[in-house]
Amino acid sequence: MEAKFRAIDLNSAPVSILQNTAEPYHSNFFIRHPRTVTVLVFLLLSALAVAMLWQERAKYIESQRYQLLQTLTNYASELEGVVNSGVVALDSIRSELVLNPQIDLNSLDARVSLLLHNYPHFRHIAVAPDLVIRYVYPLPGNEAIIGVDYRNIPNQLAAIEKTLALSKPVVAGPVNLLQGGSGLVVRVPVLLNDQSVWGVIAAIMPLEPLLERVRLTGLQQHYYVALSGRDGEDNPGQLFWGDQQLLSIDQVKVDIKLPVGRWQLHAAPKESAAWLVGSLQWMTPLALALIVILCCALLLLLRMAREREHALYTIAFQATYDPLTSLPNRVVFTEQLSRMIKQAQSSQSSLSLMCIDLDEFKQVNESLGHLVGDKLLRAVAERLKLLVTEQDVLARLGGDEFVIVSQLGSAPEQTELMAERLVQELAKPVQVGEKSLAVSASVGIAMYPHDGMSHSDLLKHADRAMYAAKQLGRNTYHFYDAAMQKEADRFVHLHNEIMNGIAQQQFFLVYQPIYCLKSRSFNKCEALVRWQHPERGLISPLEFISVAERTGAIRPLGQWILQQALRDMQSFRQQGLSLKMSINRSSQEFNVHHVADEWLQMISDAGIHSSDLIFEITESLFMDRISVQQNNILKLHQQGLQLAIDDFGTGYSALNYLSRYPVNLIKIDKSFVTDVATADKAKSLAAVLINMAKVLDVQVVAEGVETRAQLAVLSELGCDFIQGYFFSKPLRAEDFVSFIKTPSVPG
Repeated sequence: MEAKFRAIDLNSAPVSILQNTAEPYHSNFFIRHPRTVTVLVFLLLSALAVAMLWQERAKYIESQRYQLLQTLTNYASELEGVVNSGVVALDSIRSELVLNPQIDLNSLDARVSLLLHNYPHFRHIAVAPDLVIRYVYPLPGNEAIIGVDYRNIPNQLAAIEKTLALSKPVVAGPVNLLQGGSGLVVRVPVLLNDQSVWGVIAAIMPLEPLLERVRLTGLQQHYYVALSGRDGEDNPGQLFWGDQQLLSIDQVKVDIKLPVGRWQLHAAPKESAAWLVGSLQWMTPLALALIVILCCALLLLLRMAREREHALYTIAFQATYDPLTSLPNRVVFTEQLSRMIKQAQSSQSSLSLMCIDLDEFKQVNESLGHLVGDKLLRAVAERLKLLVTEQDVLARLGGDEFVIVSQLGSAPEQTELMAERLVQELAKPVQVGEKSLAVSASVGIAMYPHDGMSHSDLLKHADRAMYAAKQLGRNTYHFYDAAMQKEADRFVHLHNEIMNGIAQQQFFLVYQPIYCLKSRSFNKCEALVRWQHPERGLISPLEFISVAERTGAIRPLGQWILQQALRDMQSFRQQGLSLKMSINRSSQEFNVHHVADEWLQMISDAGIHSSDLIFEITESLFMDRISVQQNNILKLHQQGLQLAIDDFGTGYSALNYLSRYPVNLIKIDKSFVTDVATADKAKSLAAVLINMAKVLDVQVVAEGVETRAQLAVLSELGCDFIQGYFFSKPLRAEDFVSFIKTPSVPG
């Protein structure tokens, strides 16, 4: 099961979220899901808008129904007036018959003719005393009905009896007319004063002309129109005229009052109301636009809030967590370590702090690139997460340095077992993409309370123990001890004294001549730095150079050495000496971008040719293969400055870099020269080195030559230059000039 590591709460977000992702945790649903919220709001607003628009549409339809009702009322009133006018006209004839029952019916022609003229809706009028038709006007075309007895026509007899029973005019029909079409039959009962039945007056009123008279047929252009209530009976389900579609659709109805009963006038629009009617034509797009604008604004605000929270989270995360590995950074780790120290003080328990540094990690960055280096760091972080427990705190302090504080350190043995496991697991190859990288780690361990009572002391001491592990050969662990503190104090003190010595000009240069076997003369010299301490006297370079390289003081010291050597070389030239000068350079000085340009400018300002200078460097400068260093080396060589490998044979001594890099000279270390005249093996080794250099067209300088026998053997082996106490020890500038001018070469 994958182990978890302890993390610090960030903005009150759950720890598990911070451990597993660098994405911000949003506690607010609206911020977490802005699109979902916007869609829900859009749907809600749309539903409200639809409801409001539907209500508005209903109002519009209701207003249209009301307008149609008003129109139908007007038509119904006009139709009602026309029908009732006819009844009134017939009633005038009835009145005359009641007053004069014995009247000659033919004398009615003038009155009936005038009535038909004033009321043209009647086709003809018939008078039936004692229910037998005796009079018809106009007669032509209607002769057949003279003498017809209604008592012999059952269907009409029933209608006449109804009229007589009600003693009111009755409008019947419509009925099919013999002349074609349909018409209404208006029957008016004639009752004498004694309520005896005189007879009945009947008039035929064609339906179609009547409806055209009131322009009802014109209404059918835009509406379905119909009439119901045949014979004045209340039966709206049966239409006697008009469009039958009205029976199945929503409609508007208006009553038409008859003397007895009623009709109903029905109407409905032929086209159903569209969605966008009336004011809805502009209200709908306006509502839609407002909803879209509001939703867009809401989405924008939610996204801005999300981005703001994300930015705040990112700031907080970057301030407390390493963005590459998502591990706590130095700030968070320091707080957590201080908290654990307080807990350990209360419980009187112990802690162990392990400082882990990857070995040669910079070579991965330089050779494979920083992208691969970052992937490697992430892979190492994941591997470390699997090795720690929930009680441990794992963090990345920066670069390739990780730290673990563990409560397992209650005993050194437990801490040692954990350190061994860390070294073993980290030494296993790491798969980065398609590459399998073999890395190792150096682990420094400091114990609480034995090695420190504060977080700063524990971190400092674990860091020193880690460097001690690297000095032991890397890929191991080392516990802190008090001697490291003393050594560290000495380093700090000596570093400060070196910097003060540079400022106070306590350093000086000495020069050792280099003898050319071919020309039998001194044509080169090596500049060597010395330190005249005001209290400690002359300090050996072996004591302070290594400290300067580790503390960074080598750069200002090397700068001073180059400046002083150039001034002395100018002096030598002025005194007639034409020598090439060799100056030692530390690999640390080559780590600065464009430092070669700076050095070349100093050489040019001094009026010295680059070809007259030799920079002595160590083999490690070529082996590290750091691009900044390599660029500076190549630039110096391109300008004619020569390069010499110092202490050749004591380091890597690989043939490949001698053939691939611009090396002009190699300097055989004194350890190979000491026994060259007395031991065959030493002589053979020297011969191999010299022959190897000859094959590669590289000149050889033998250092530390002190006897004539050594000189003779080296000369026999083909060495090019000799340097050592056999000729001269390193001399101050004025003594060196005197020596070169009056050389005393041993015979």
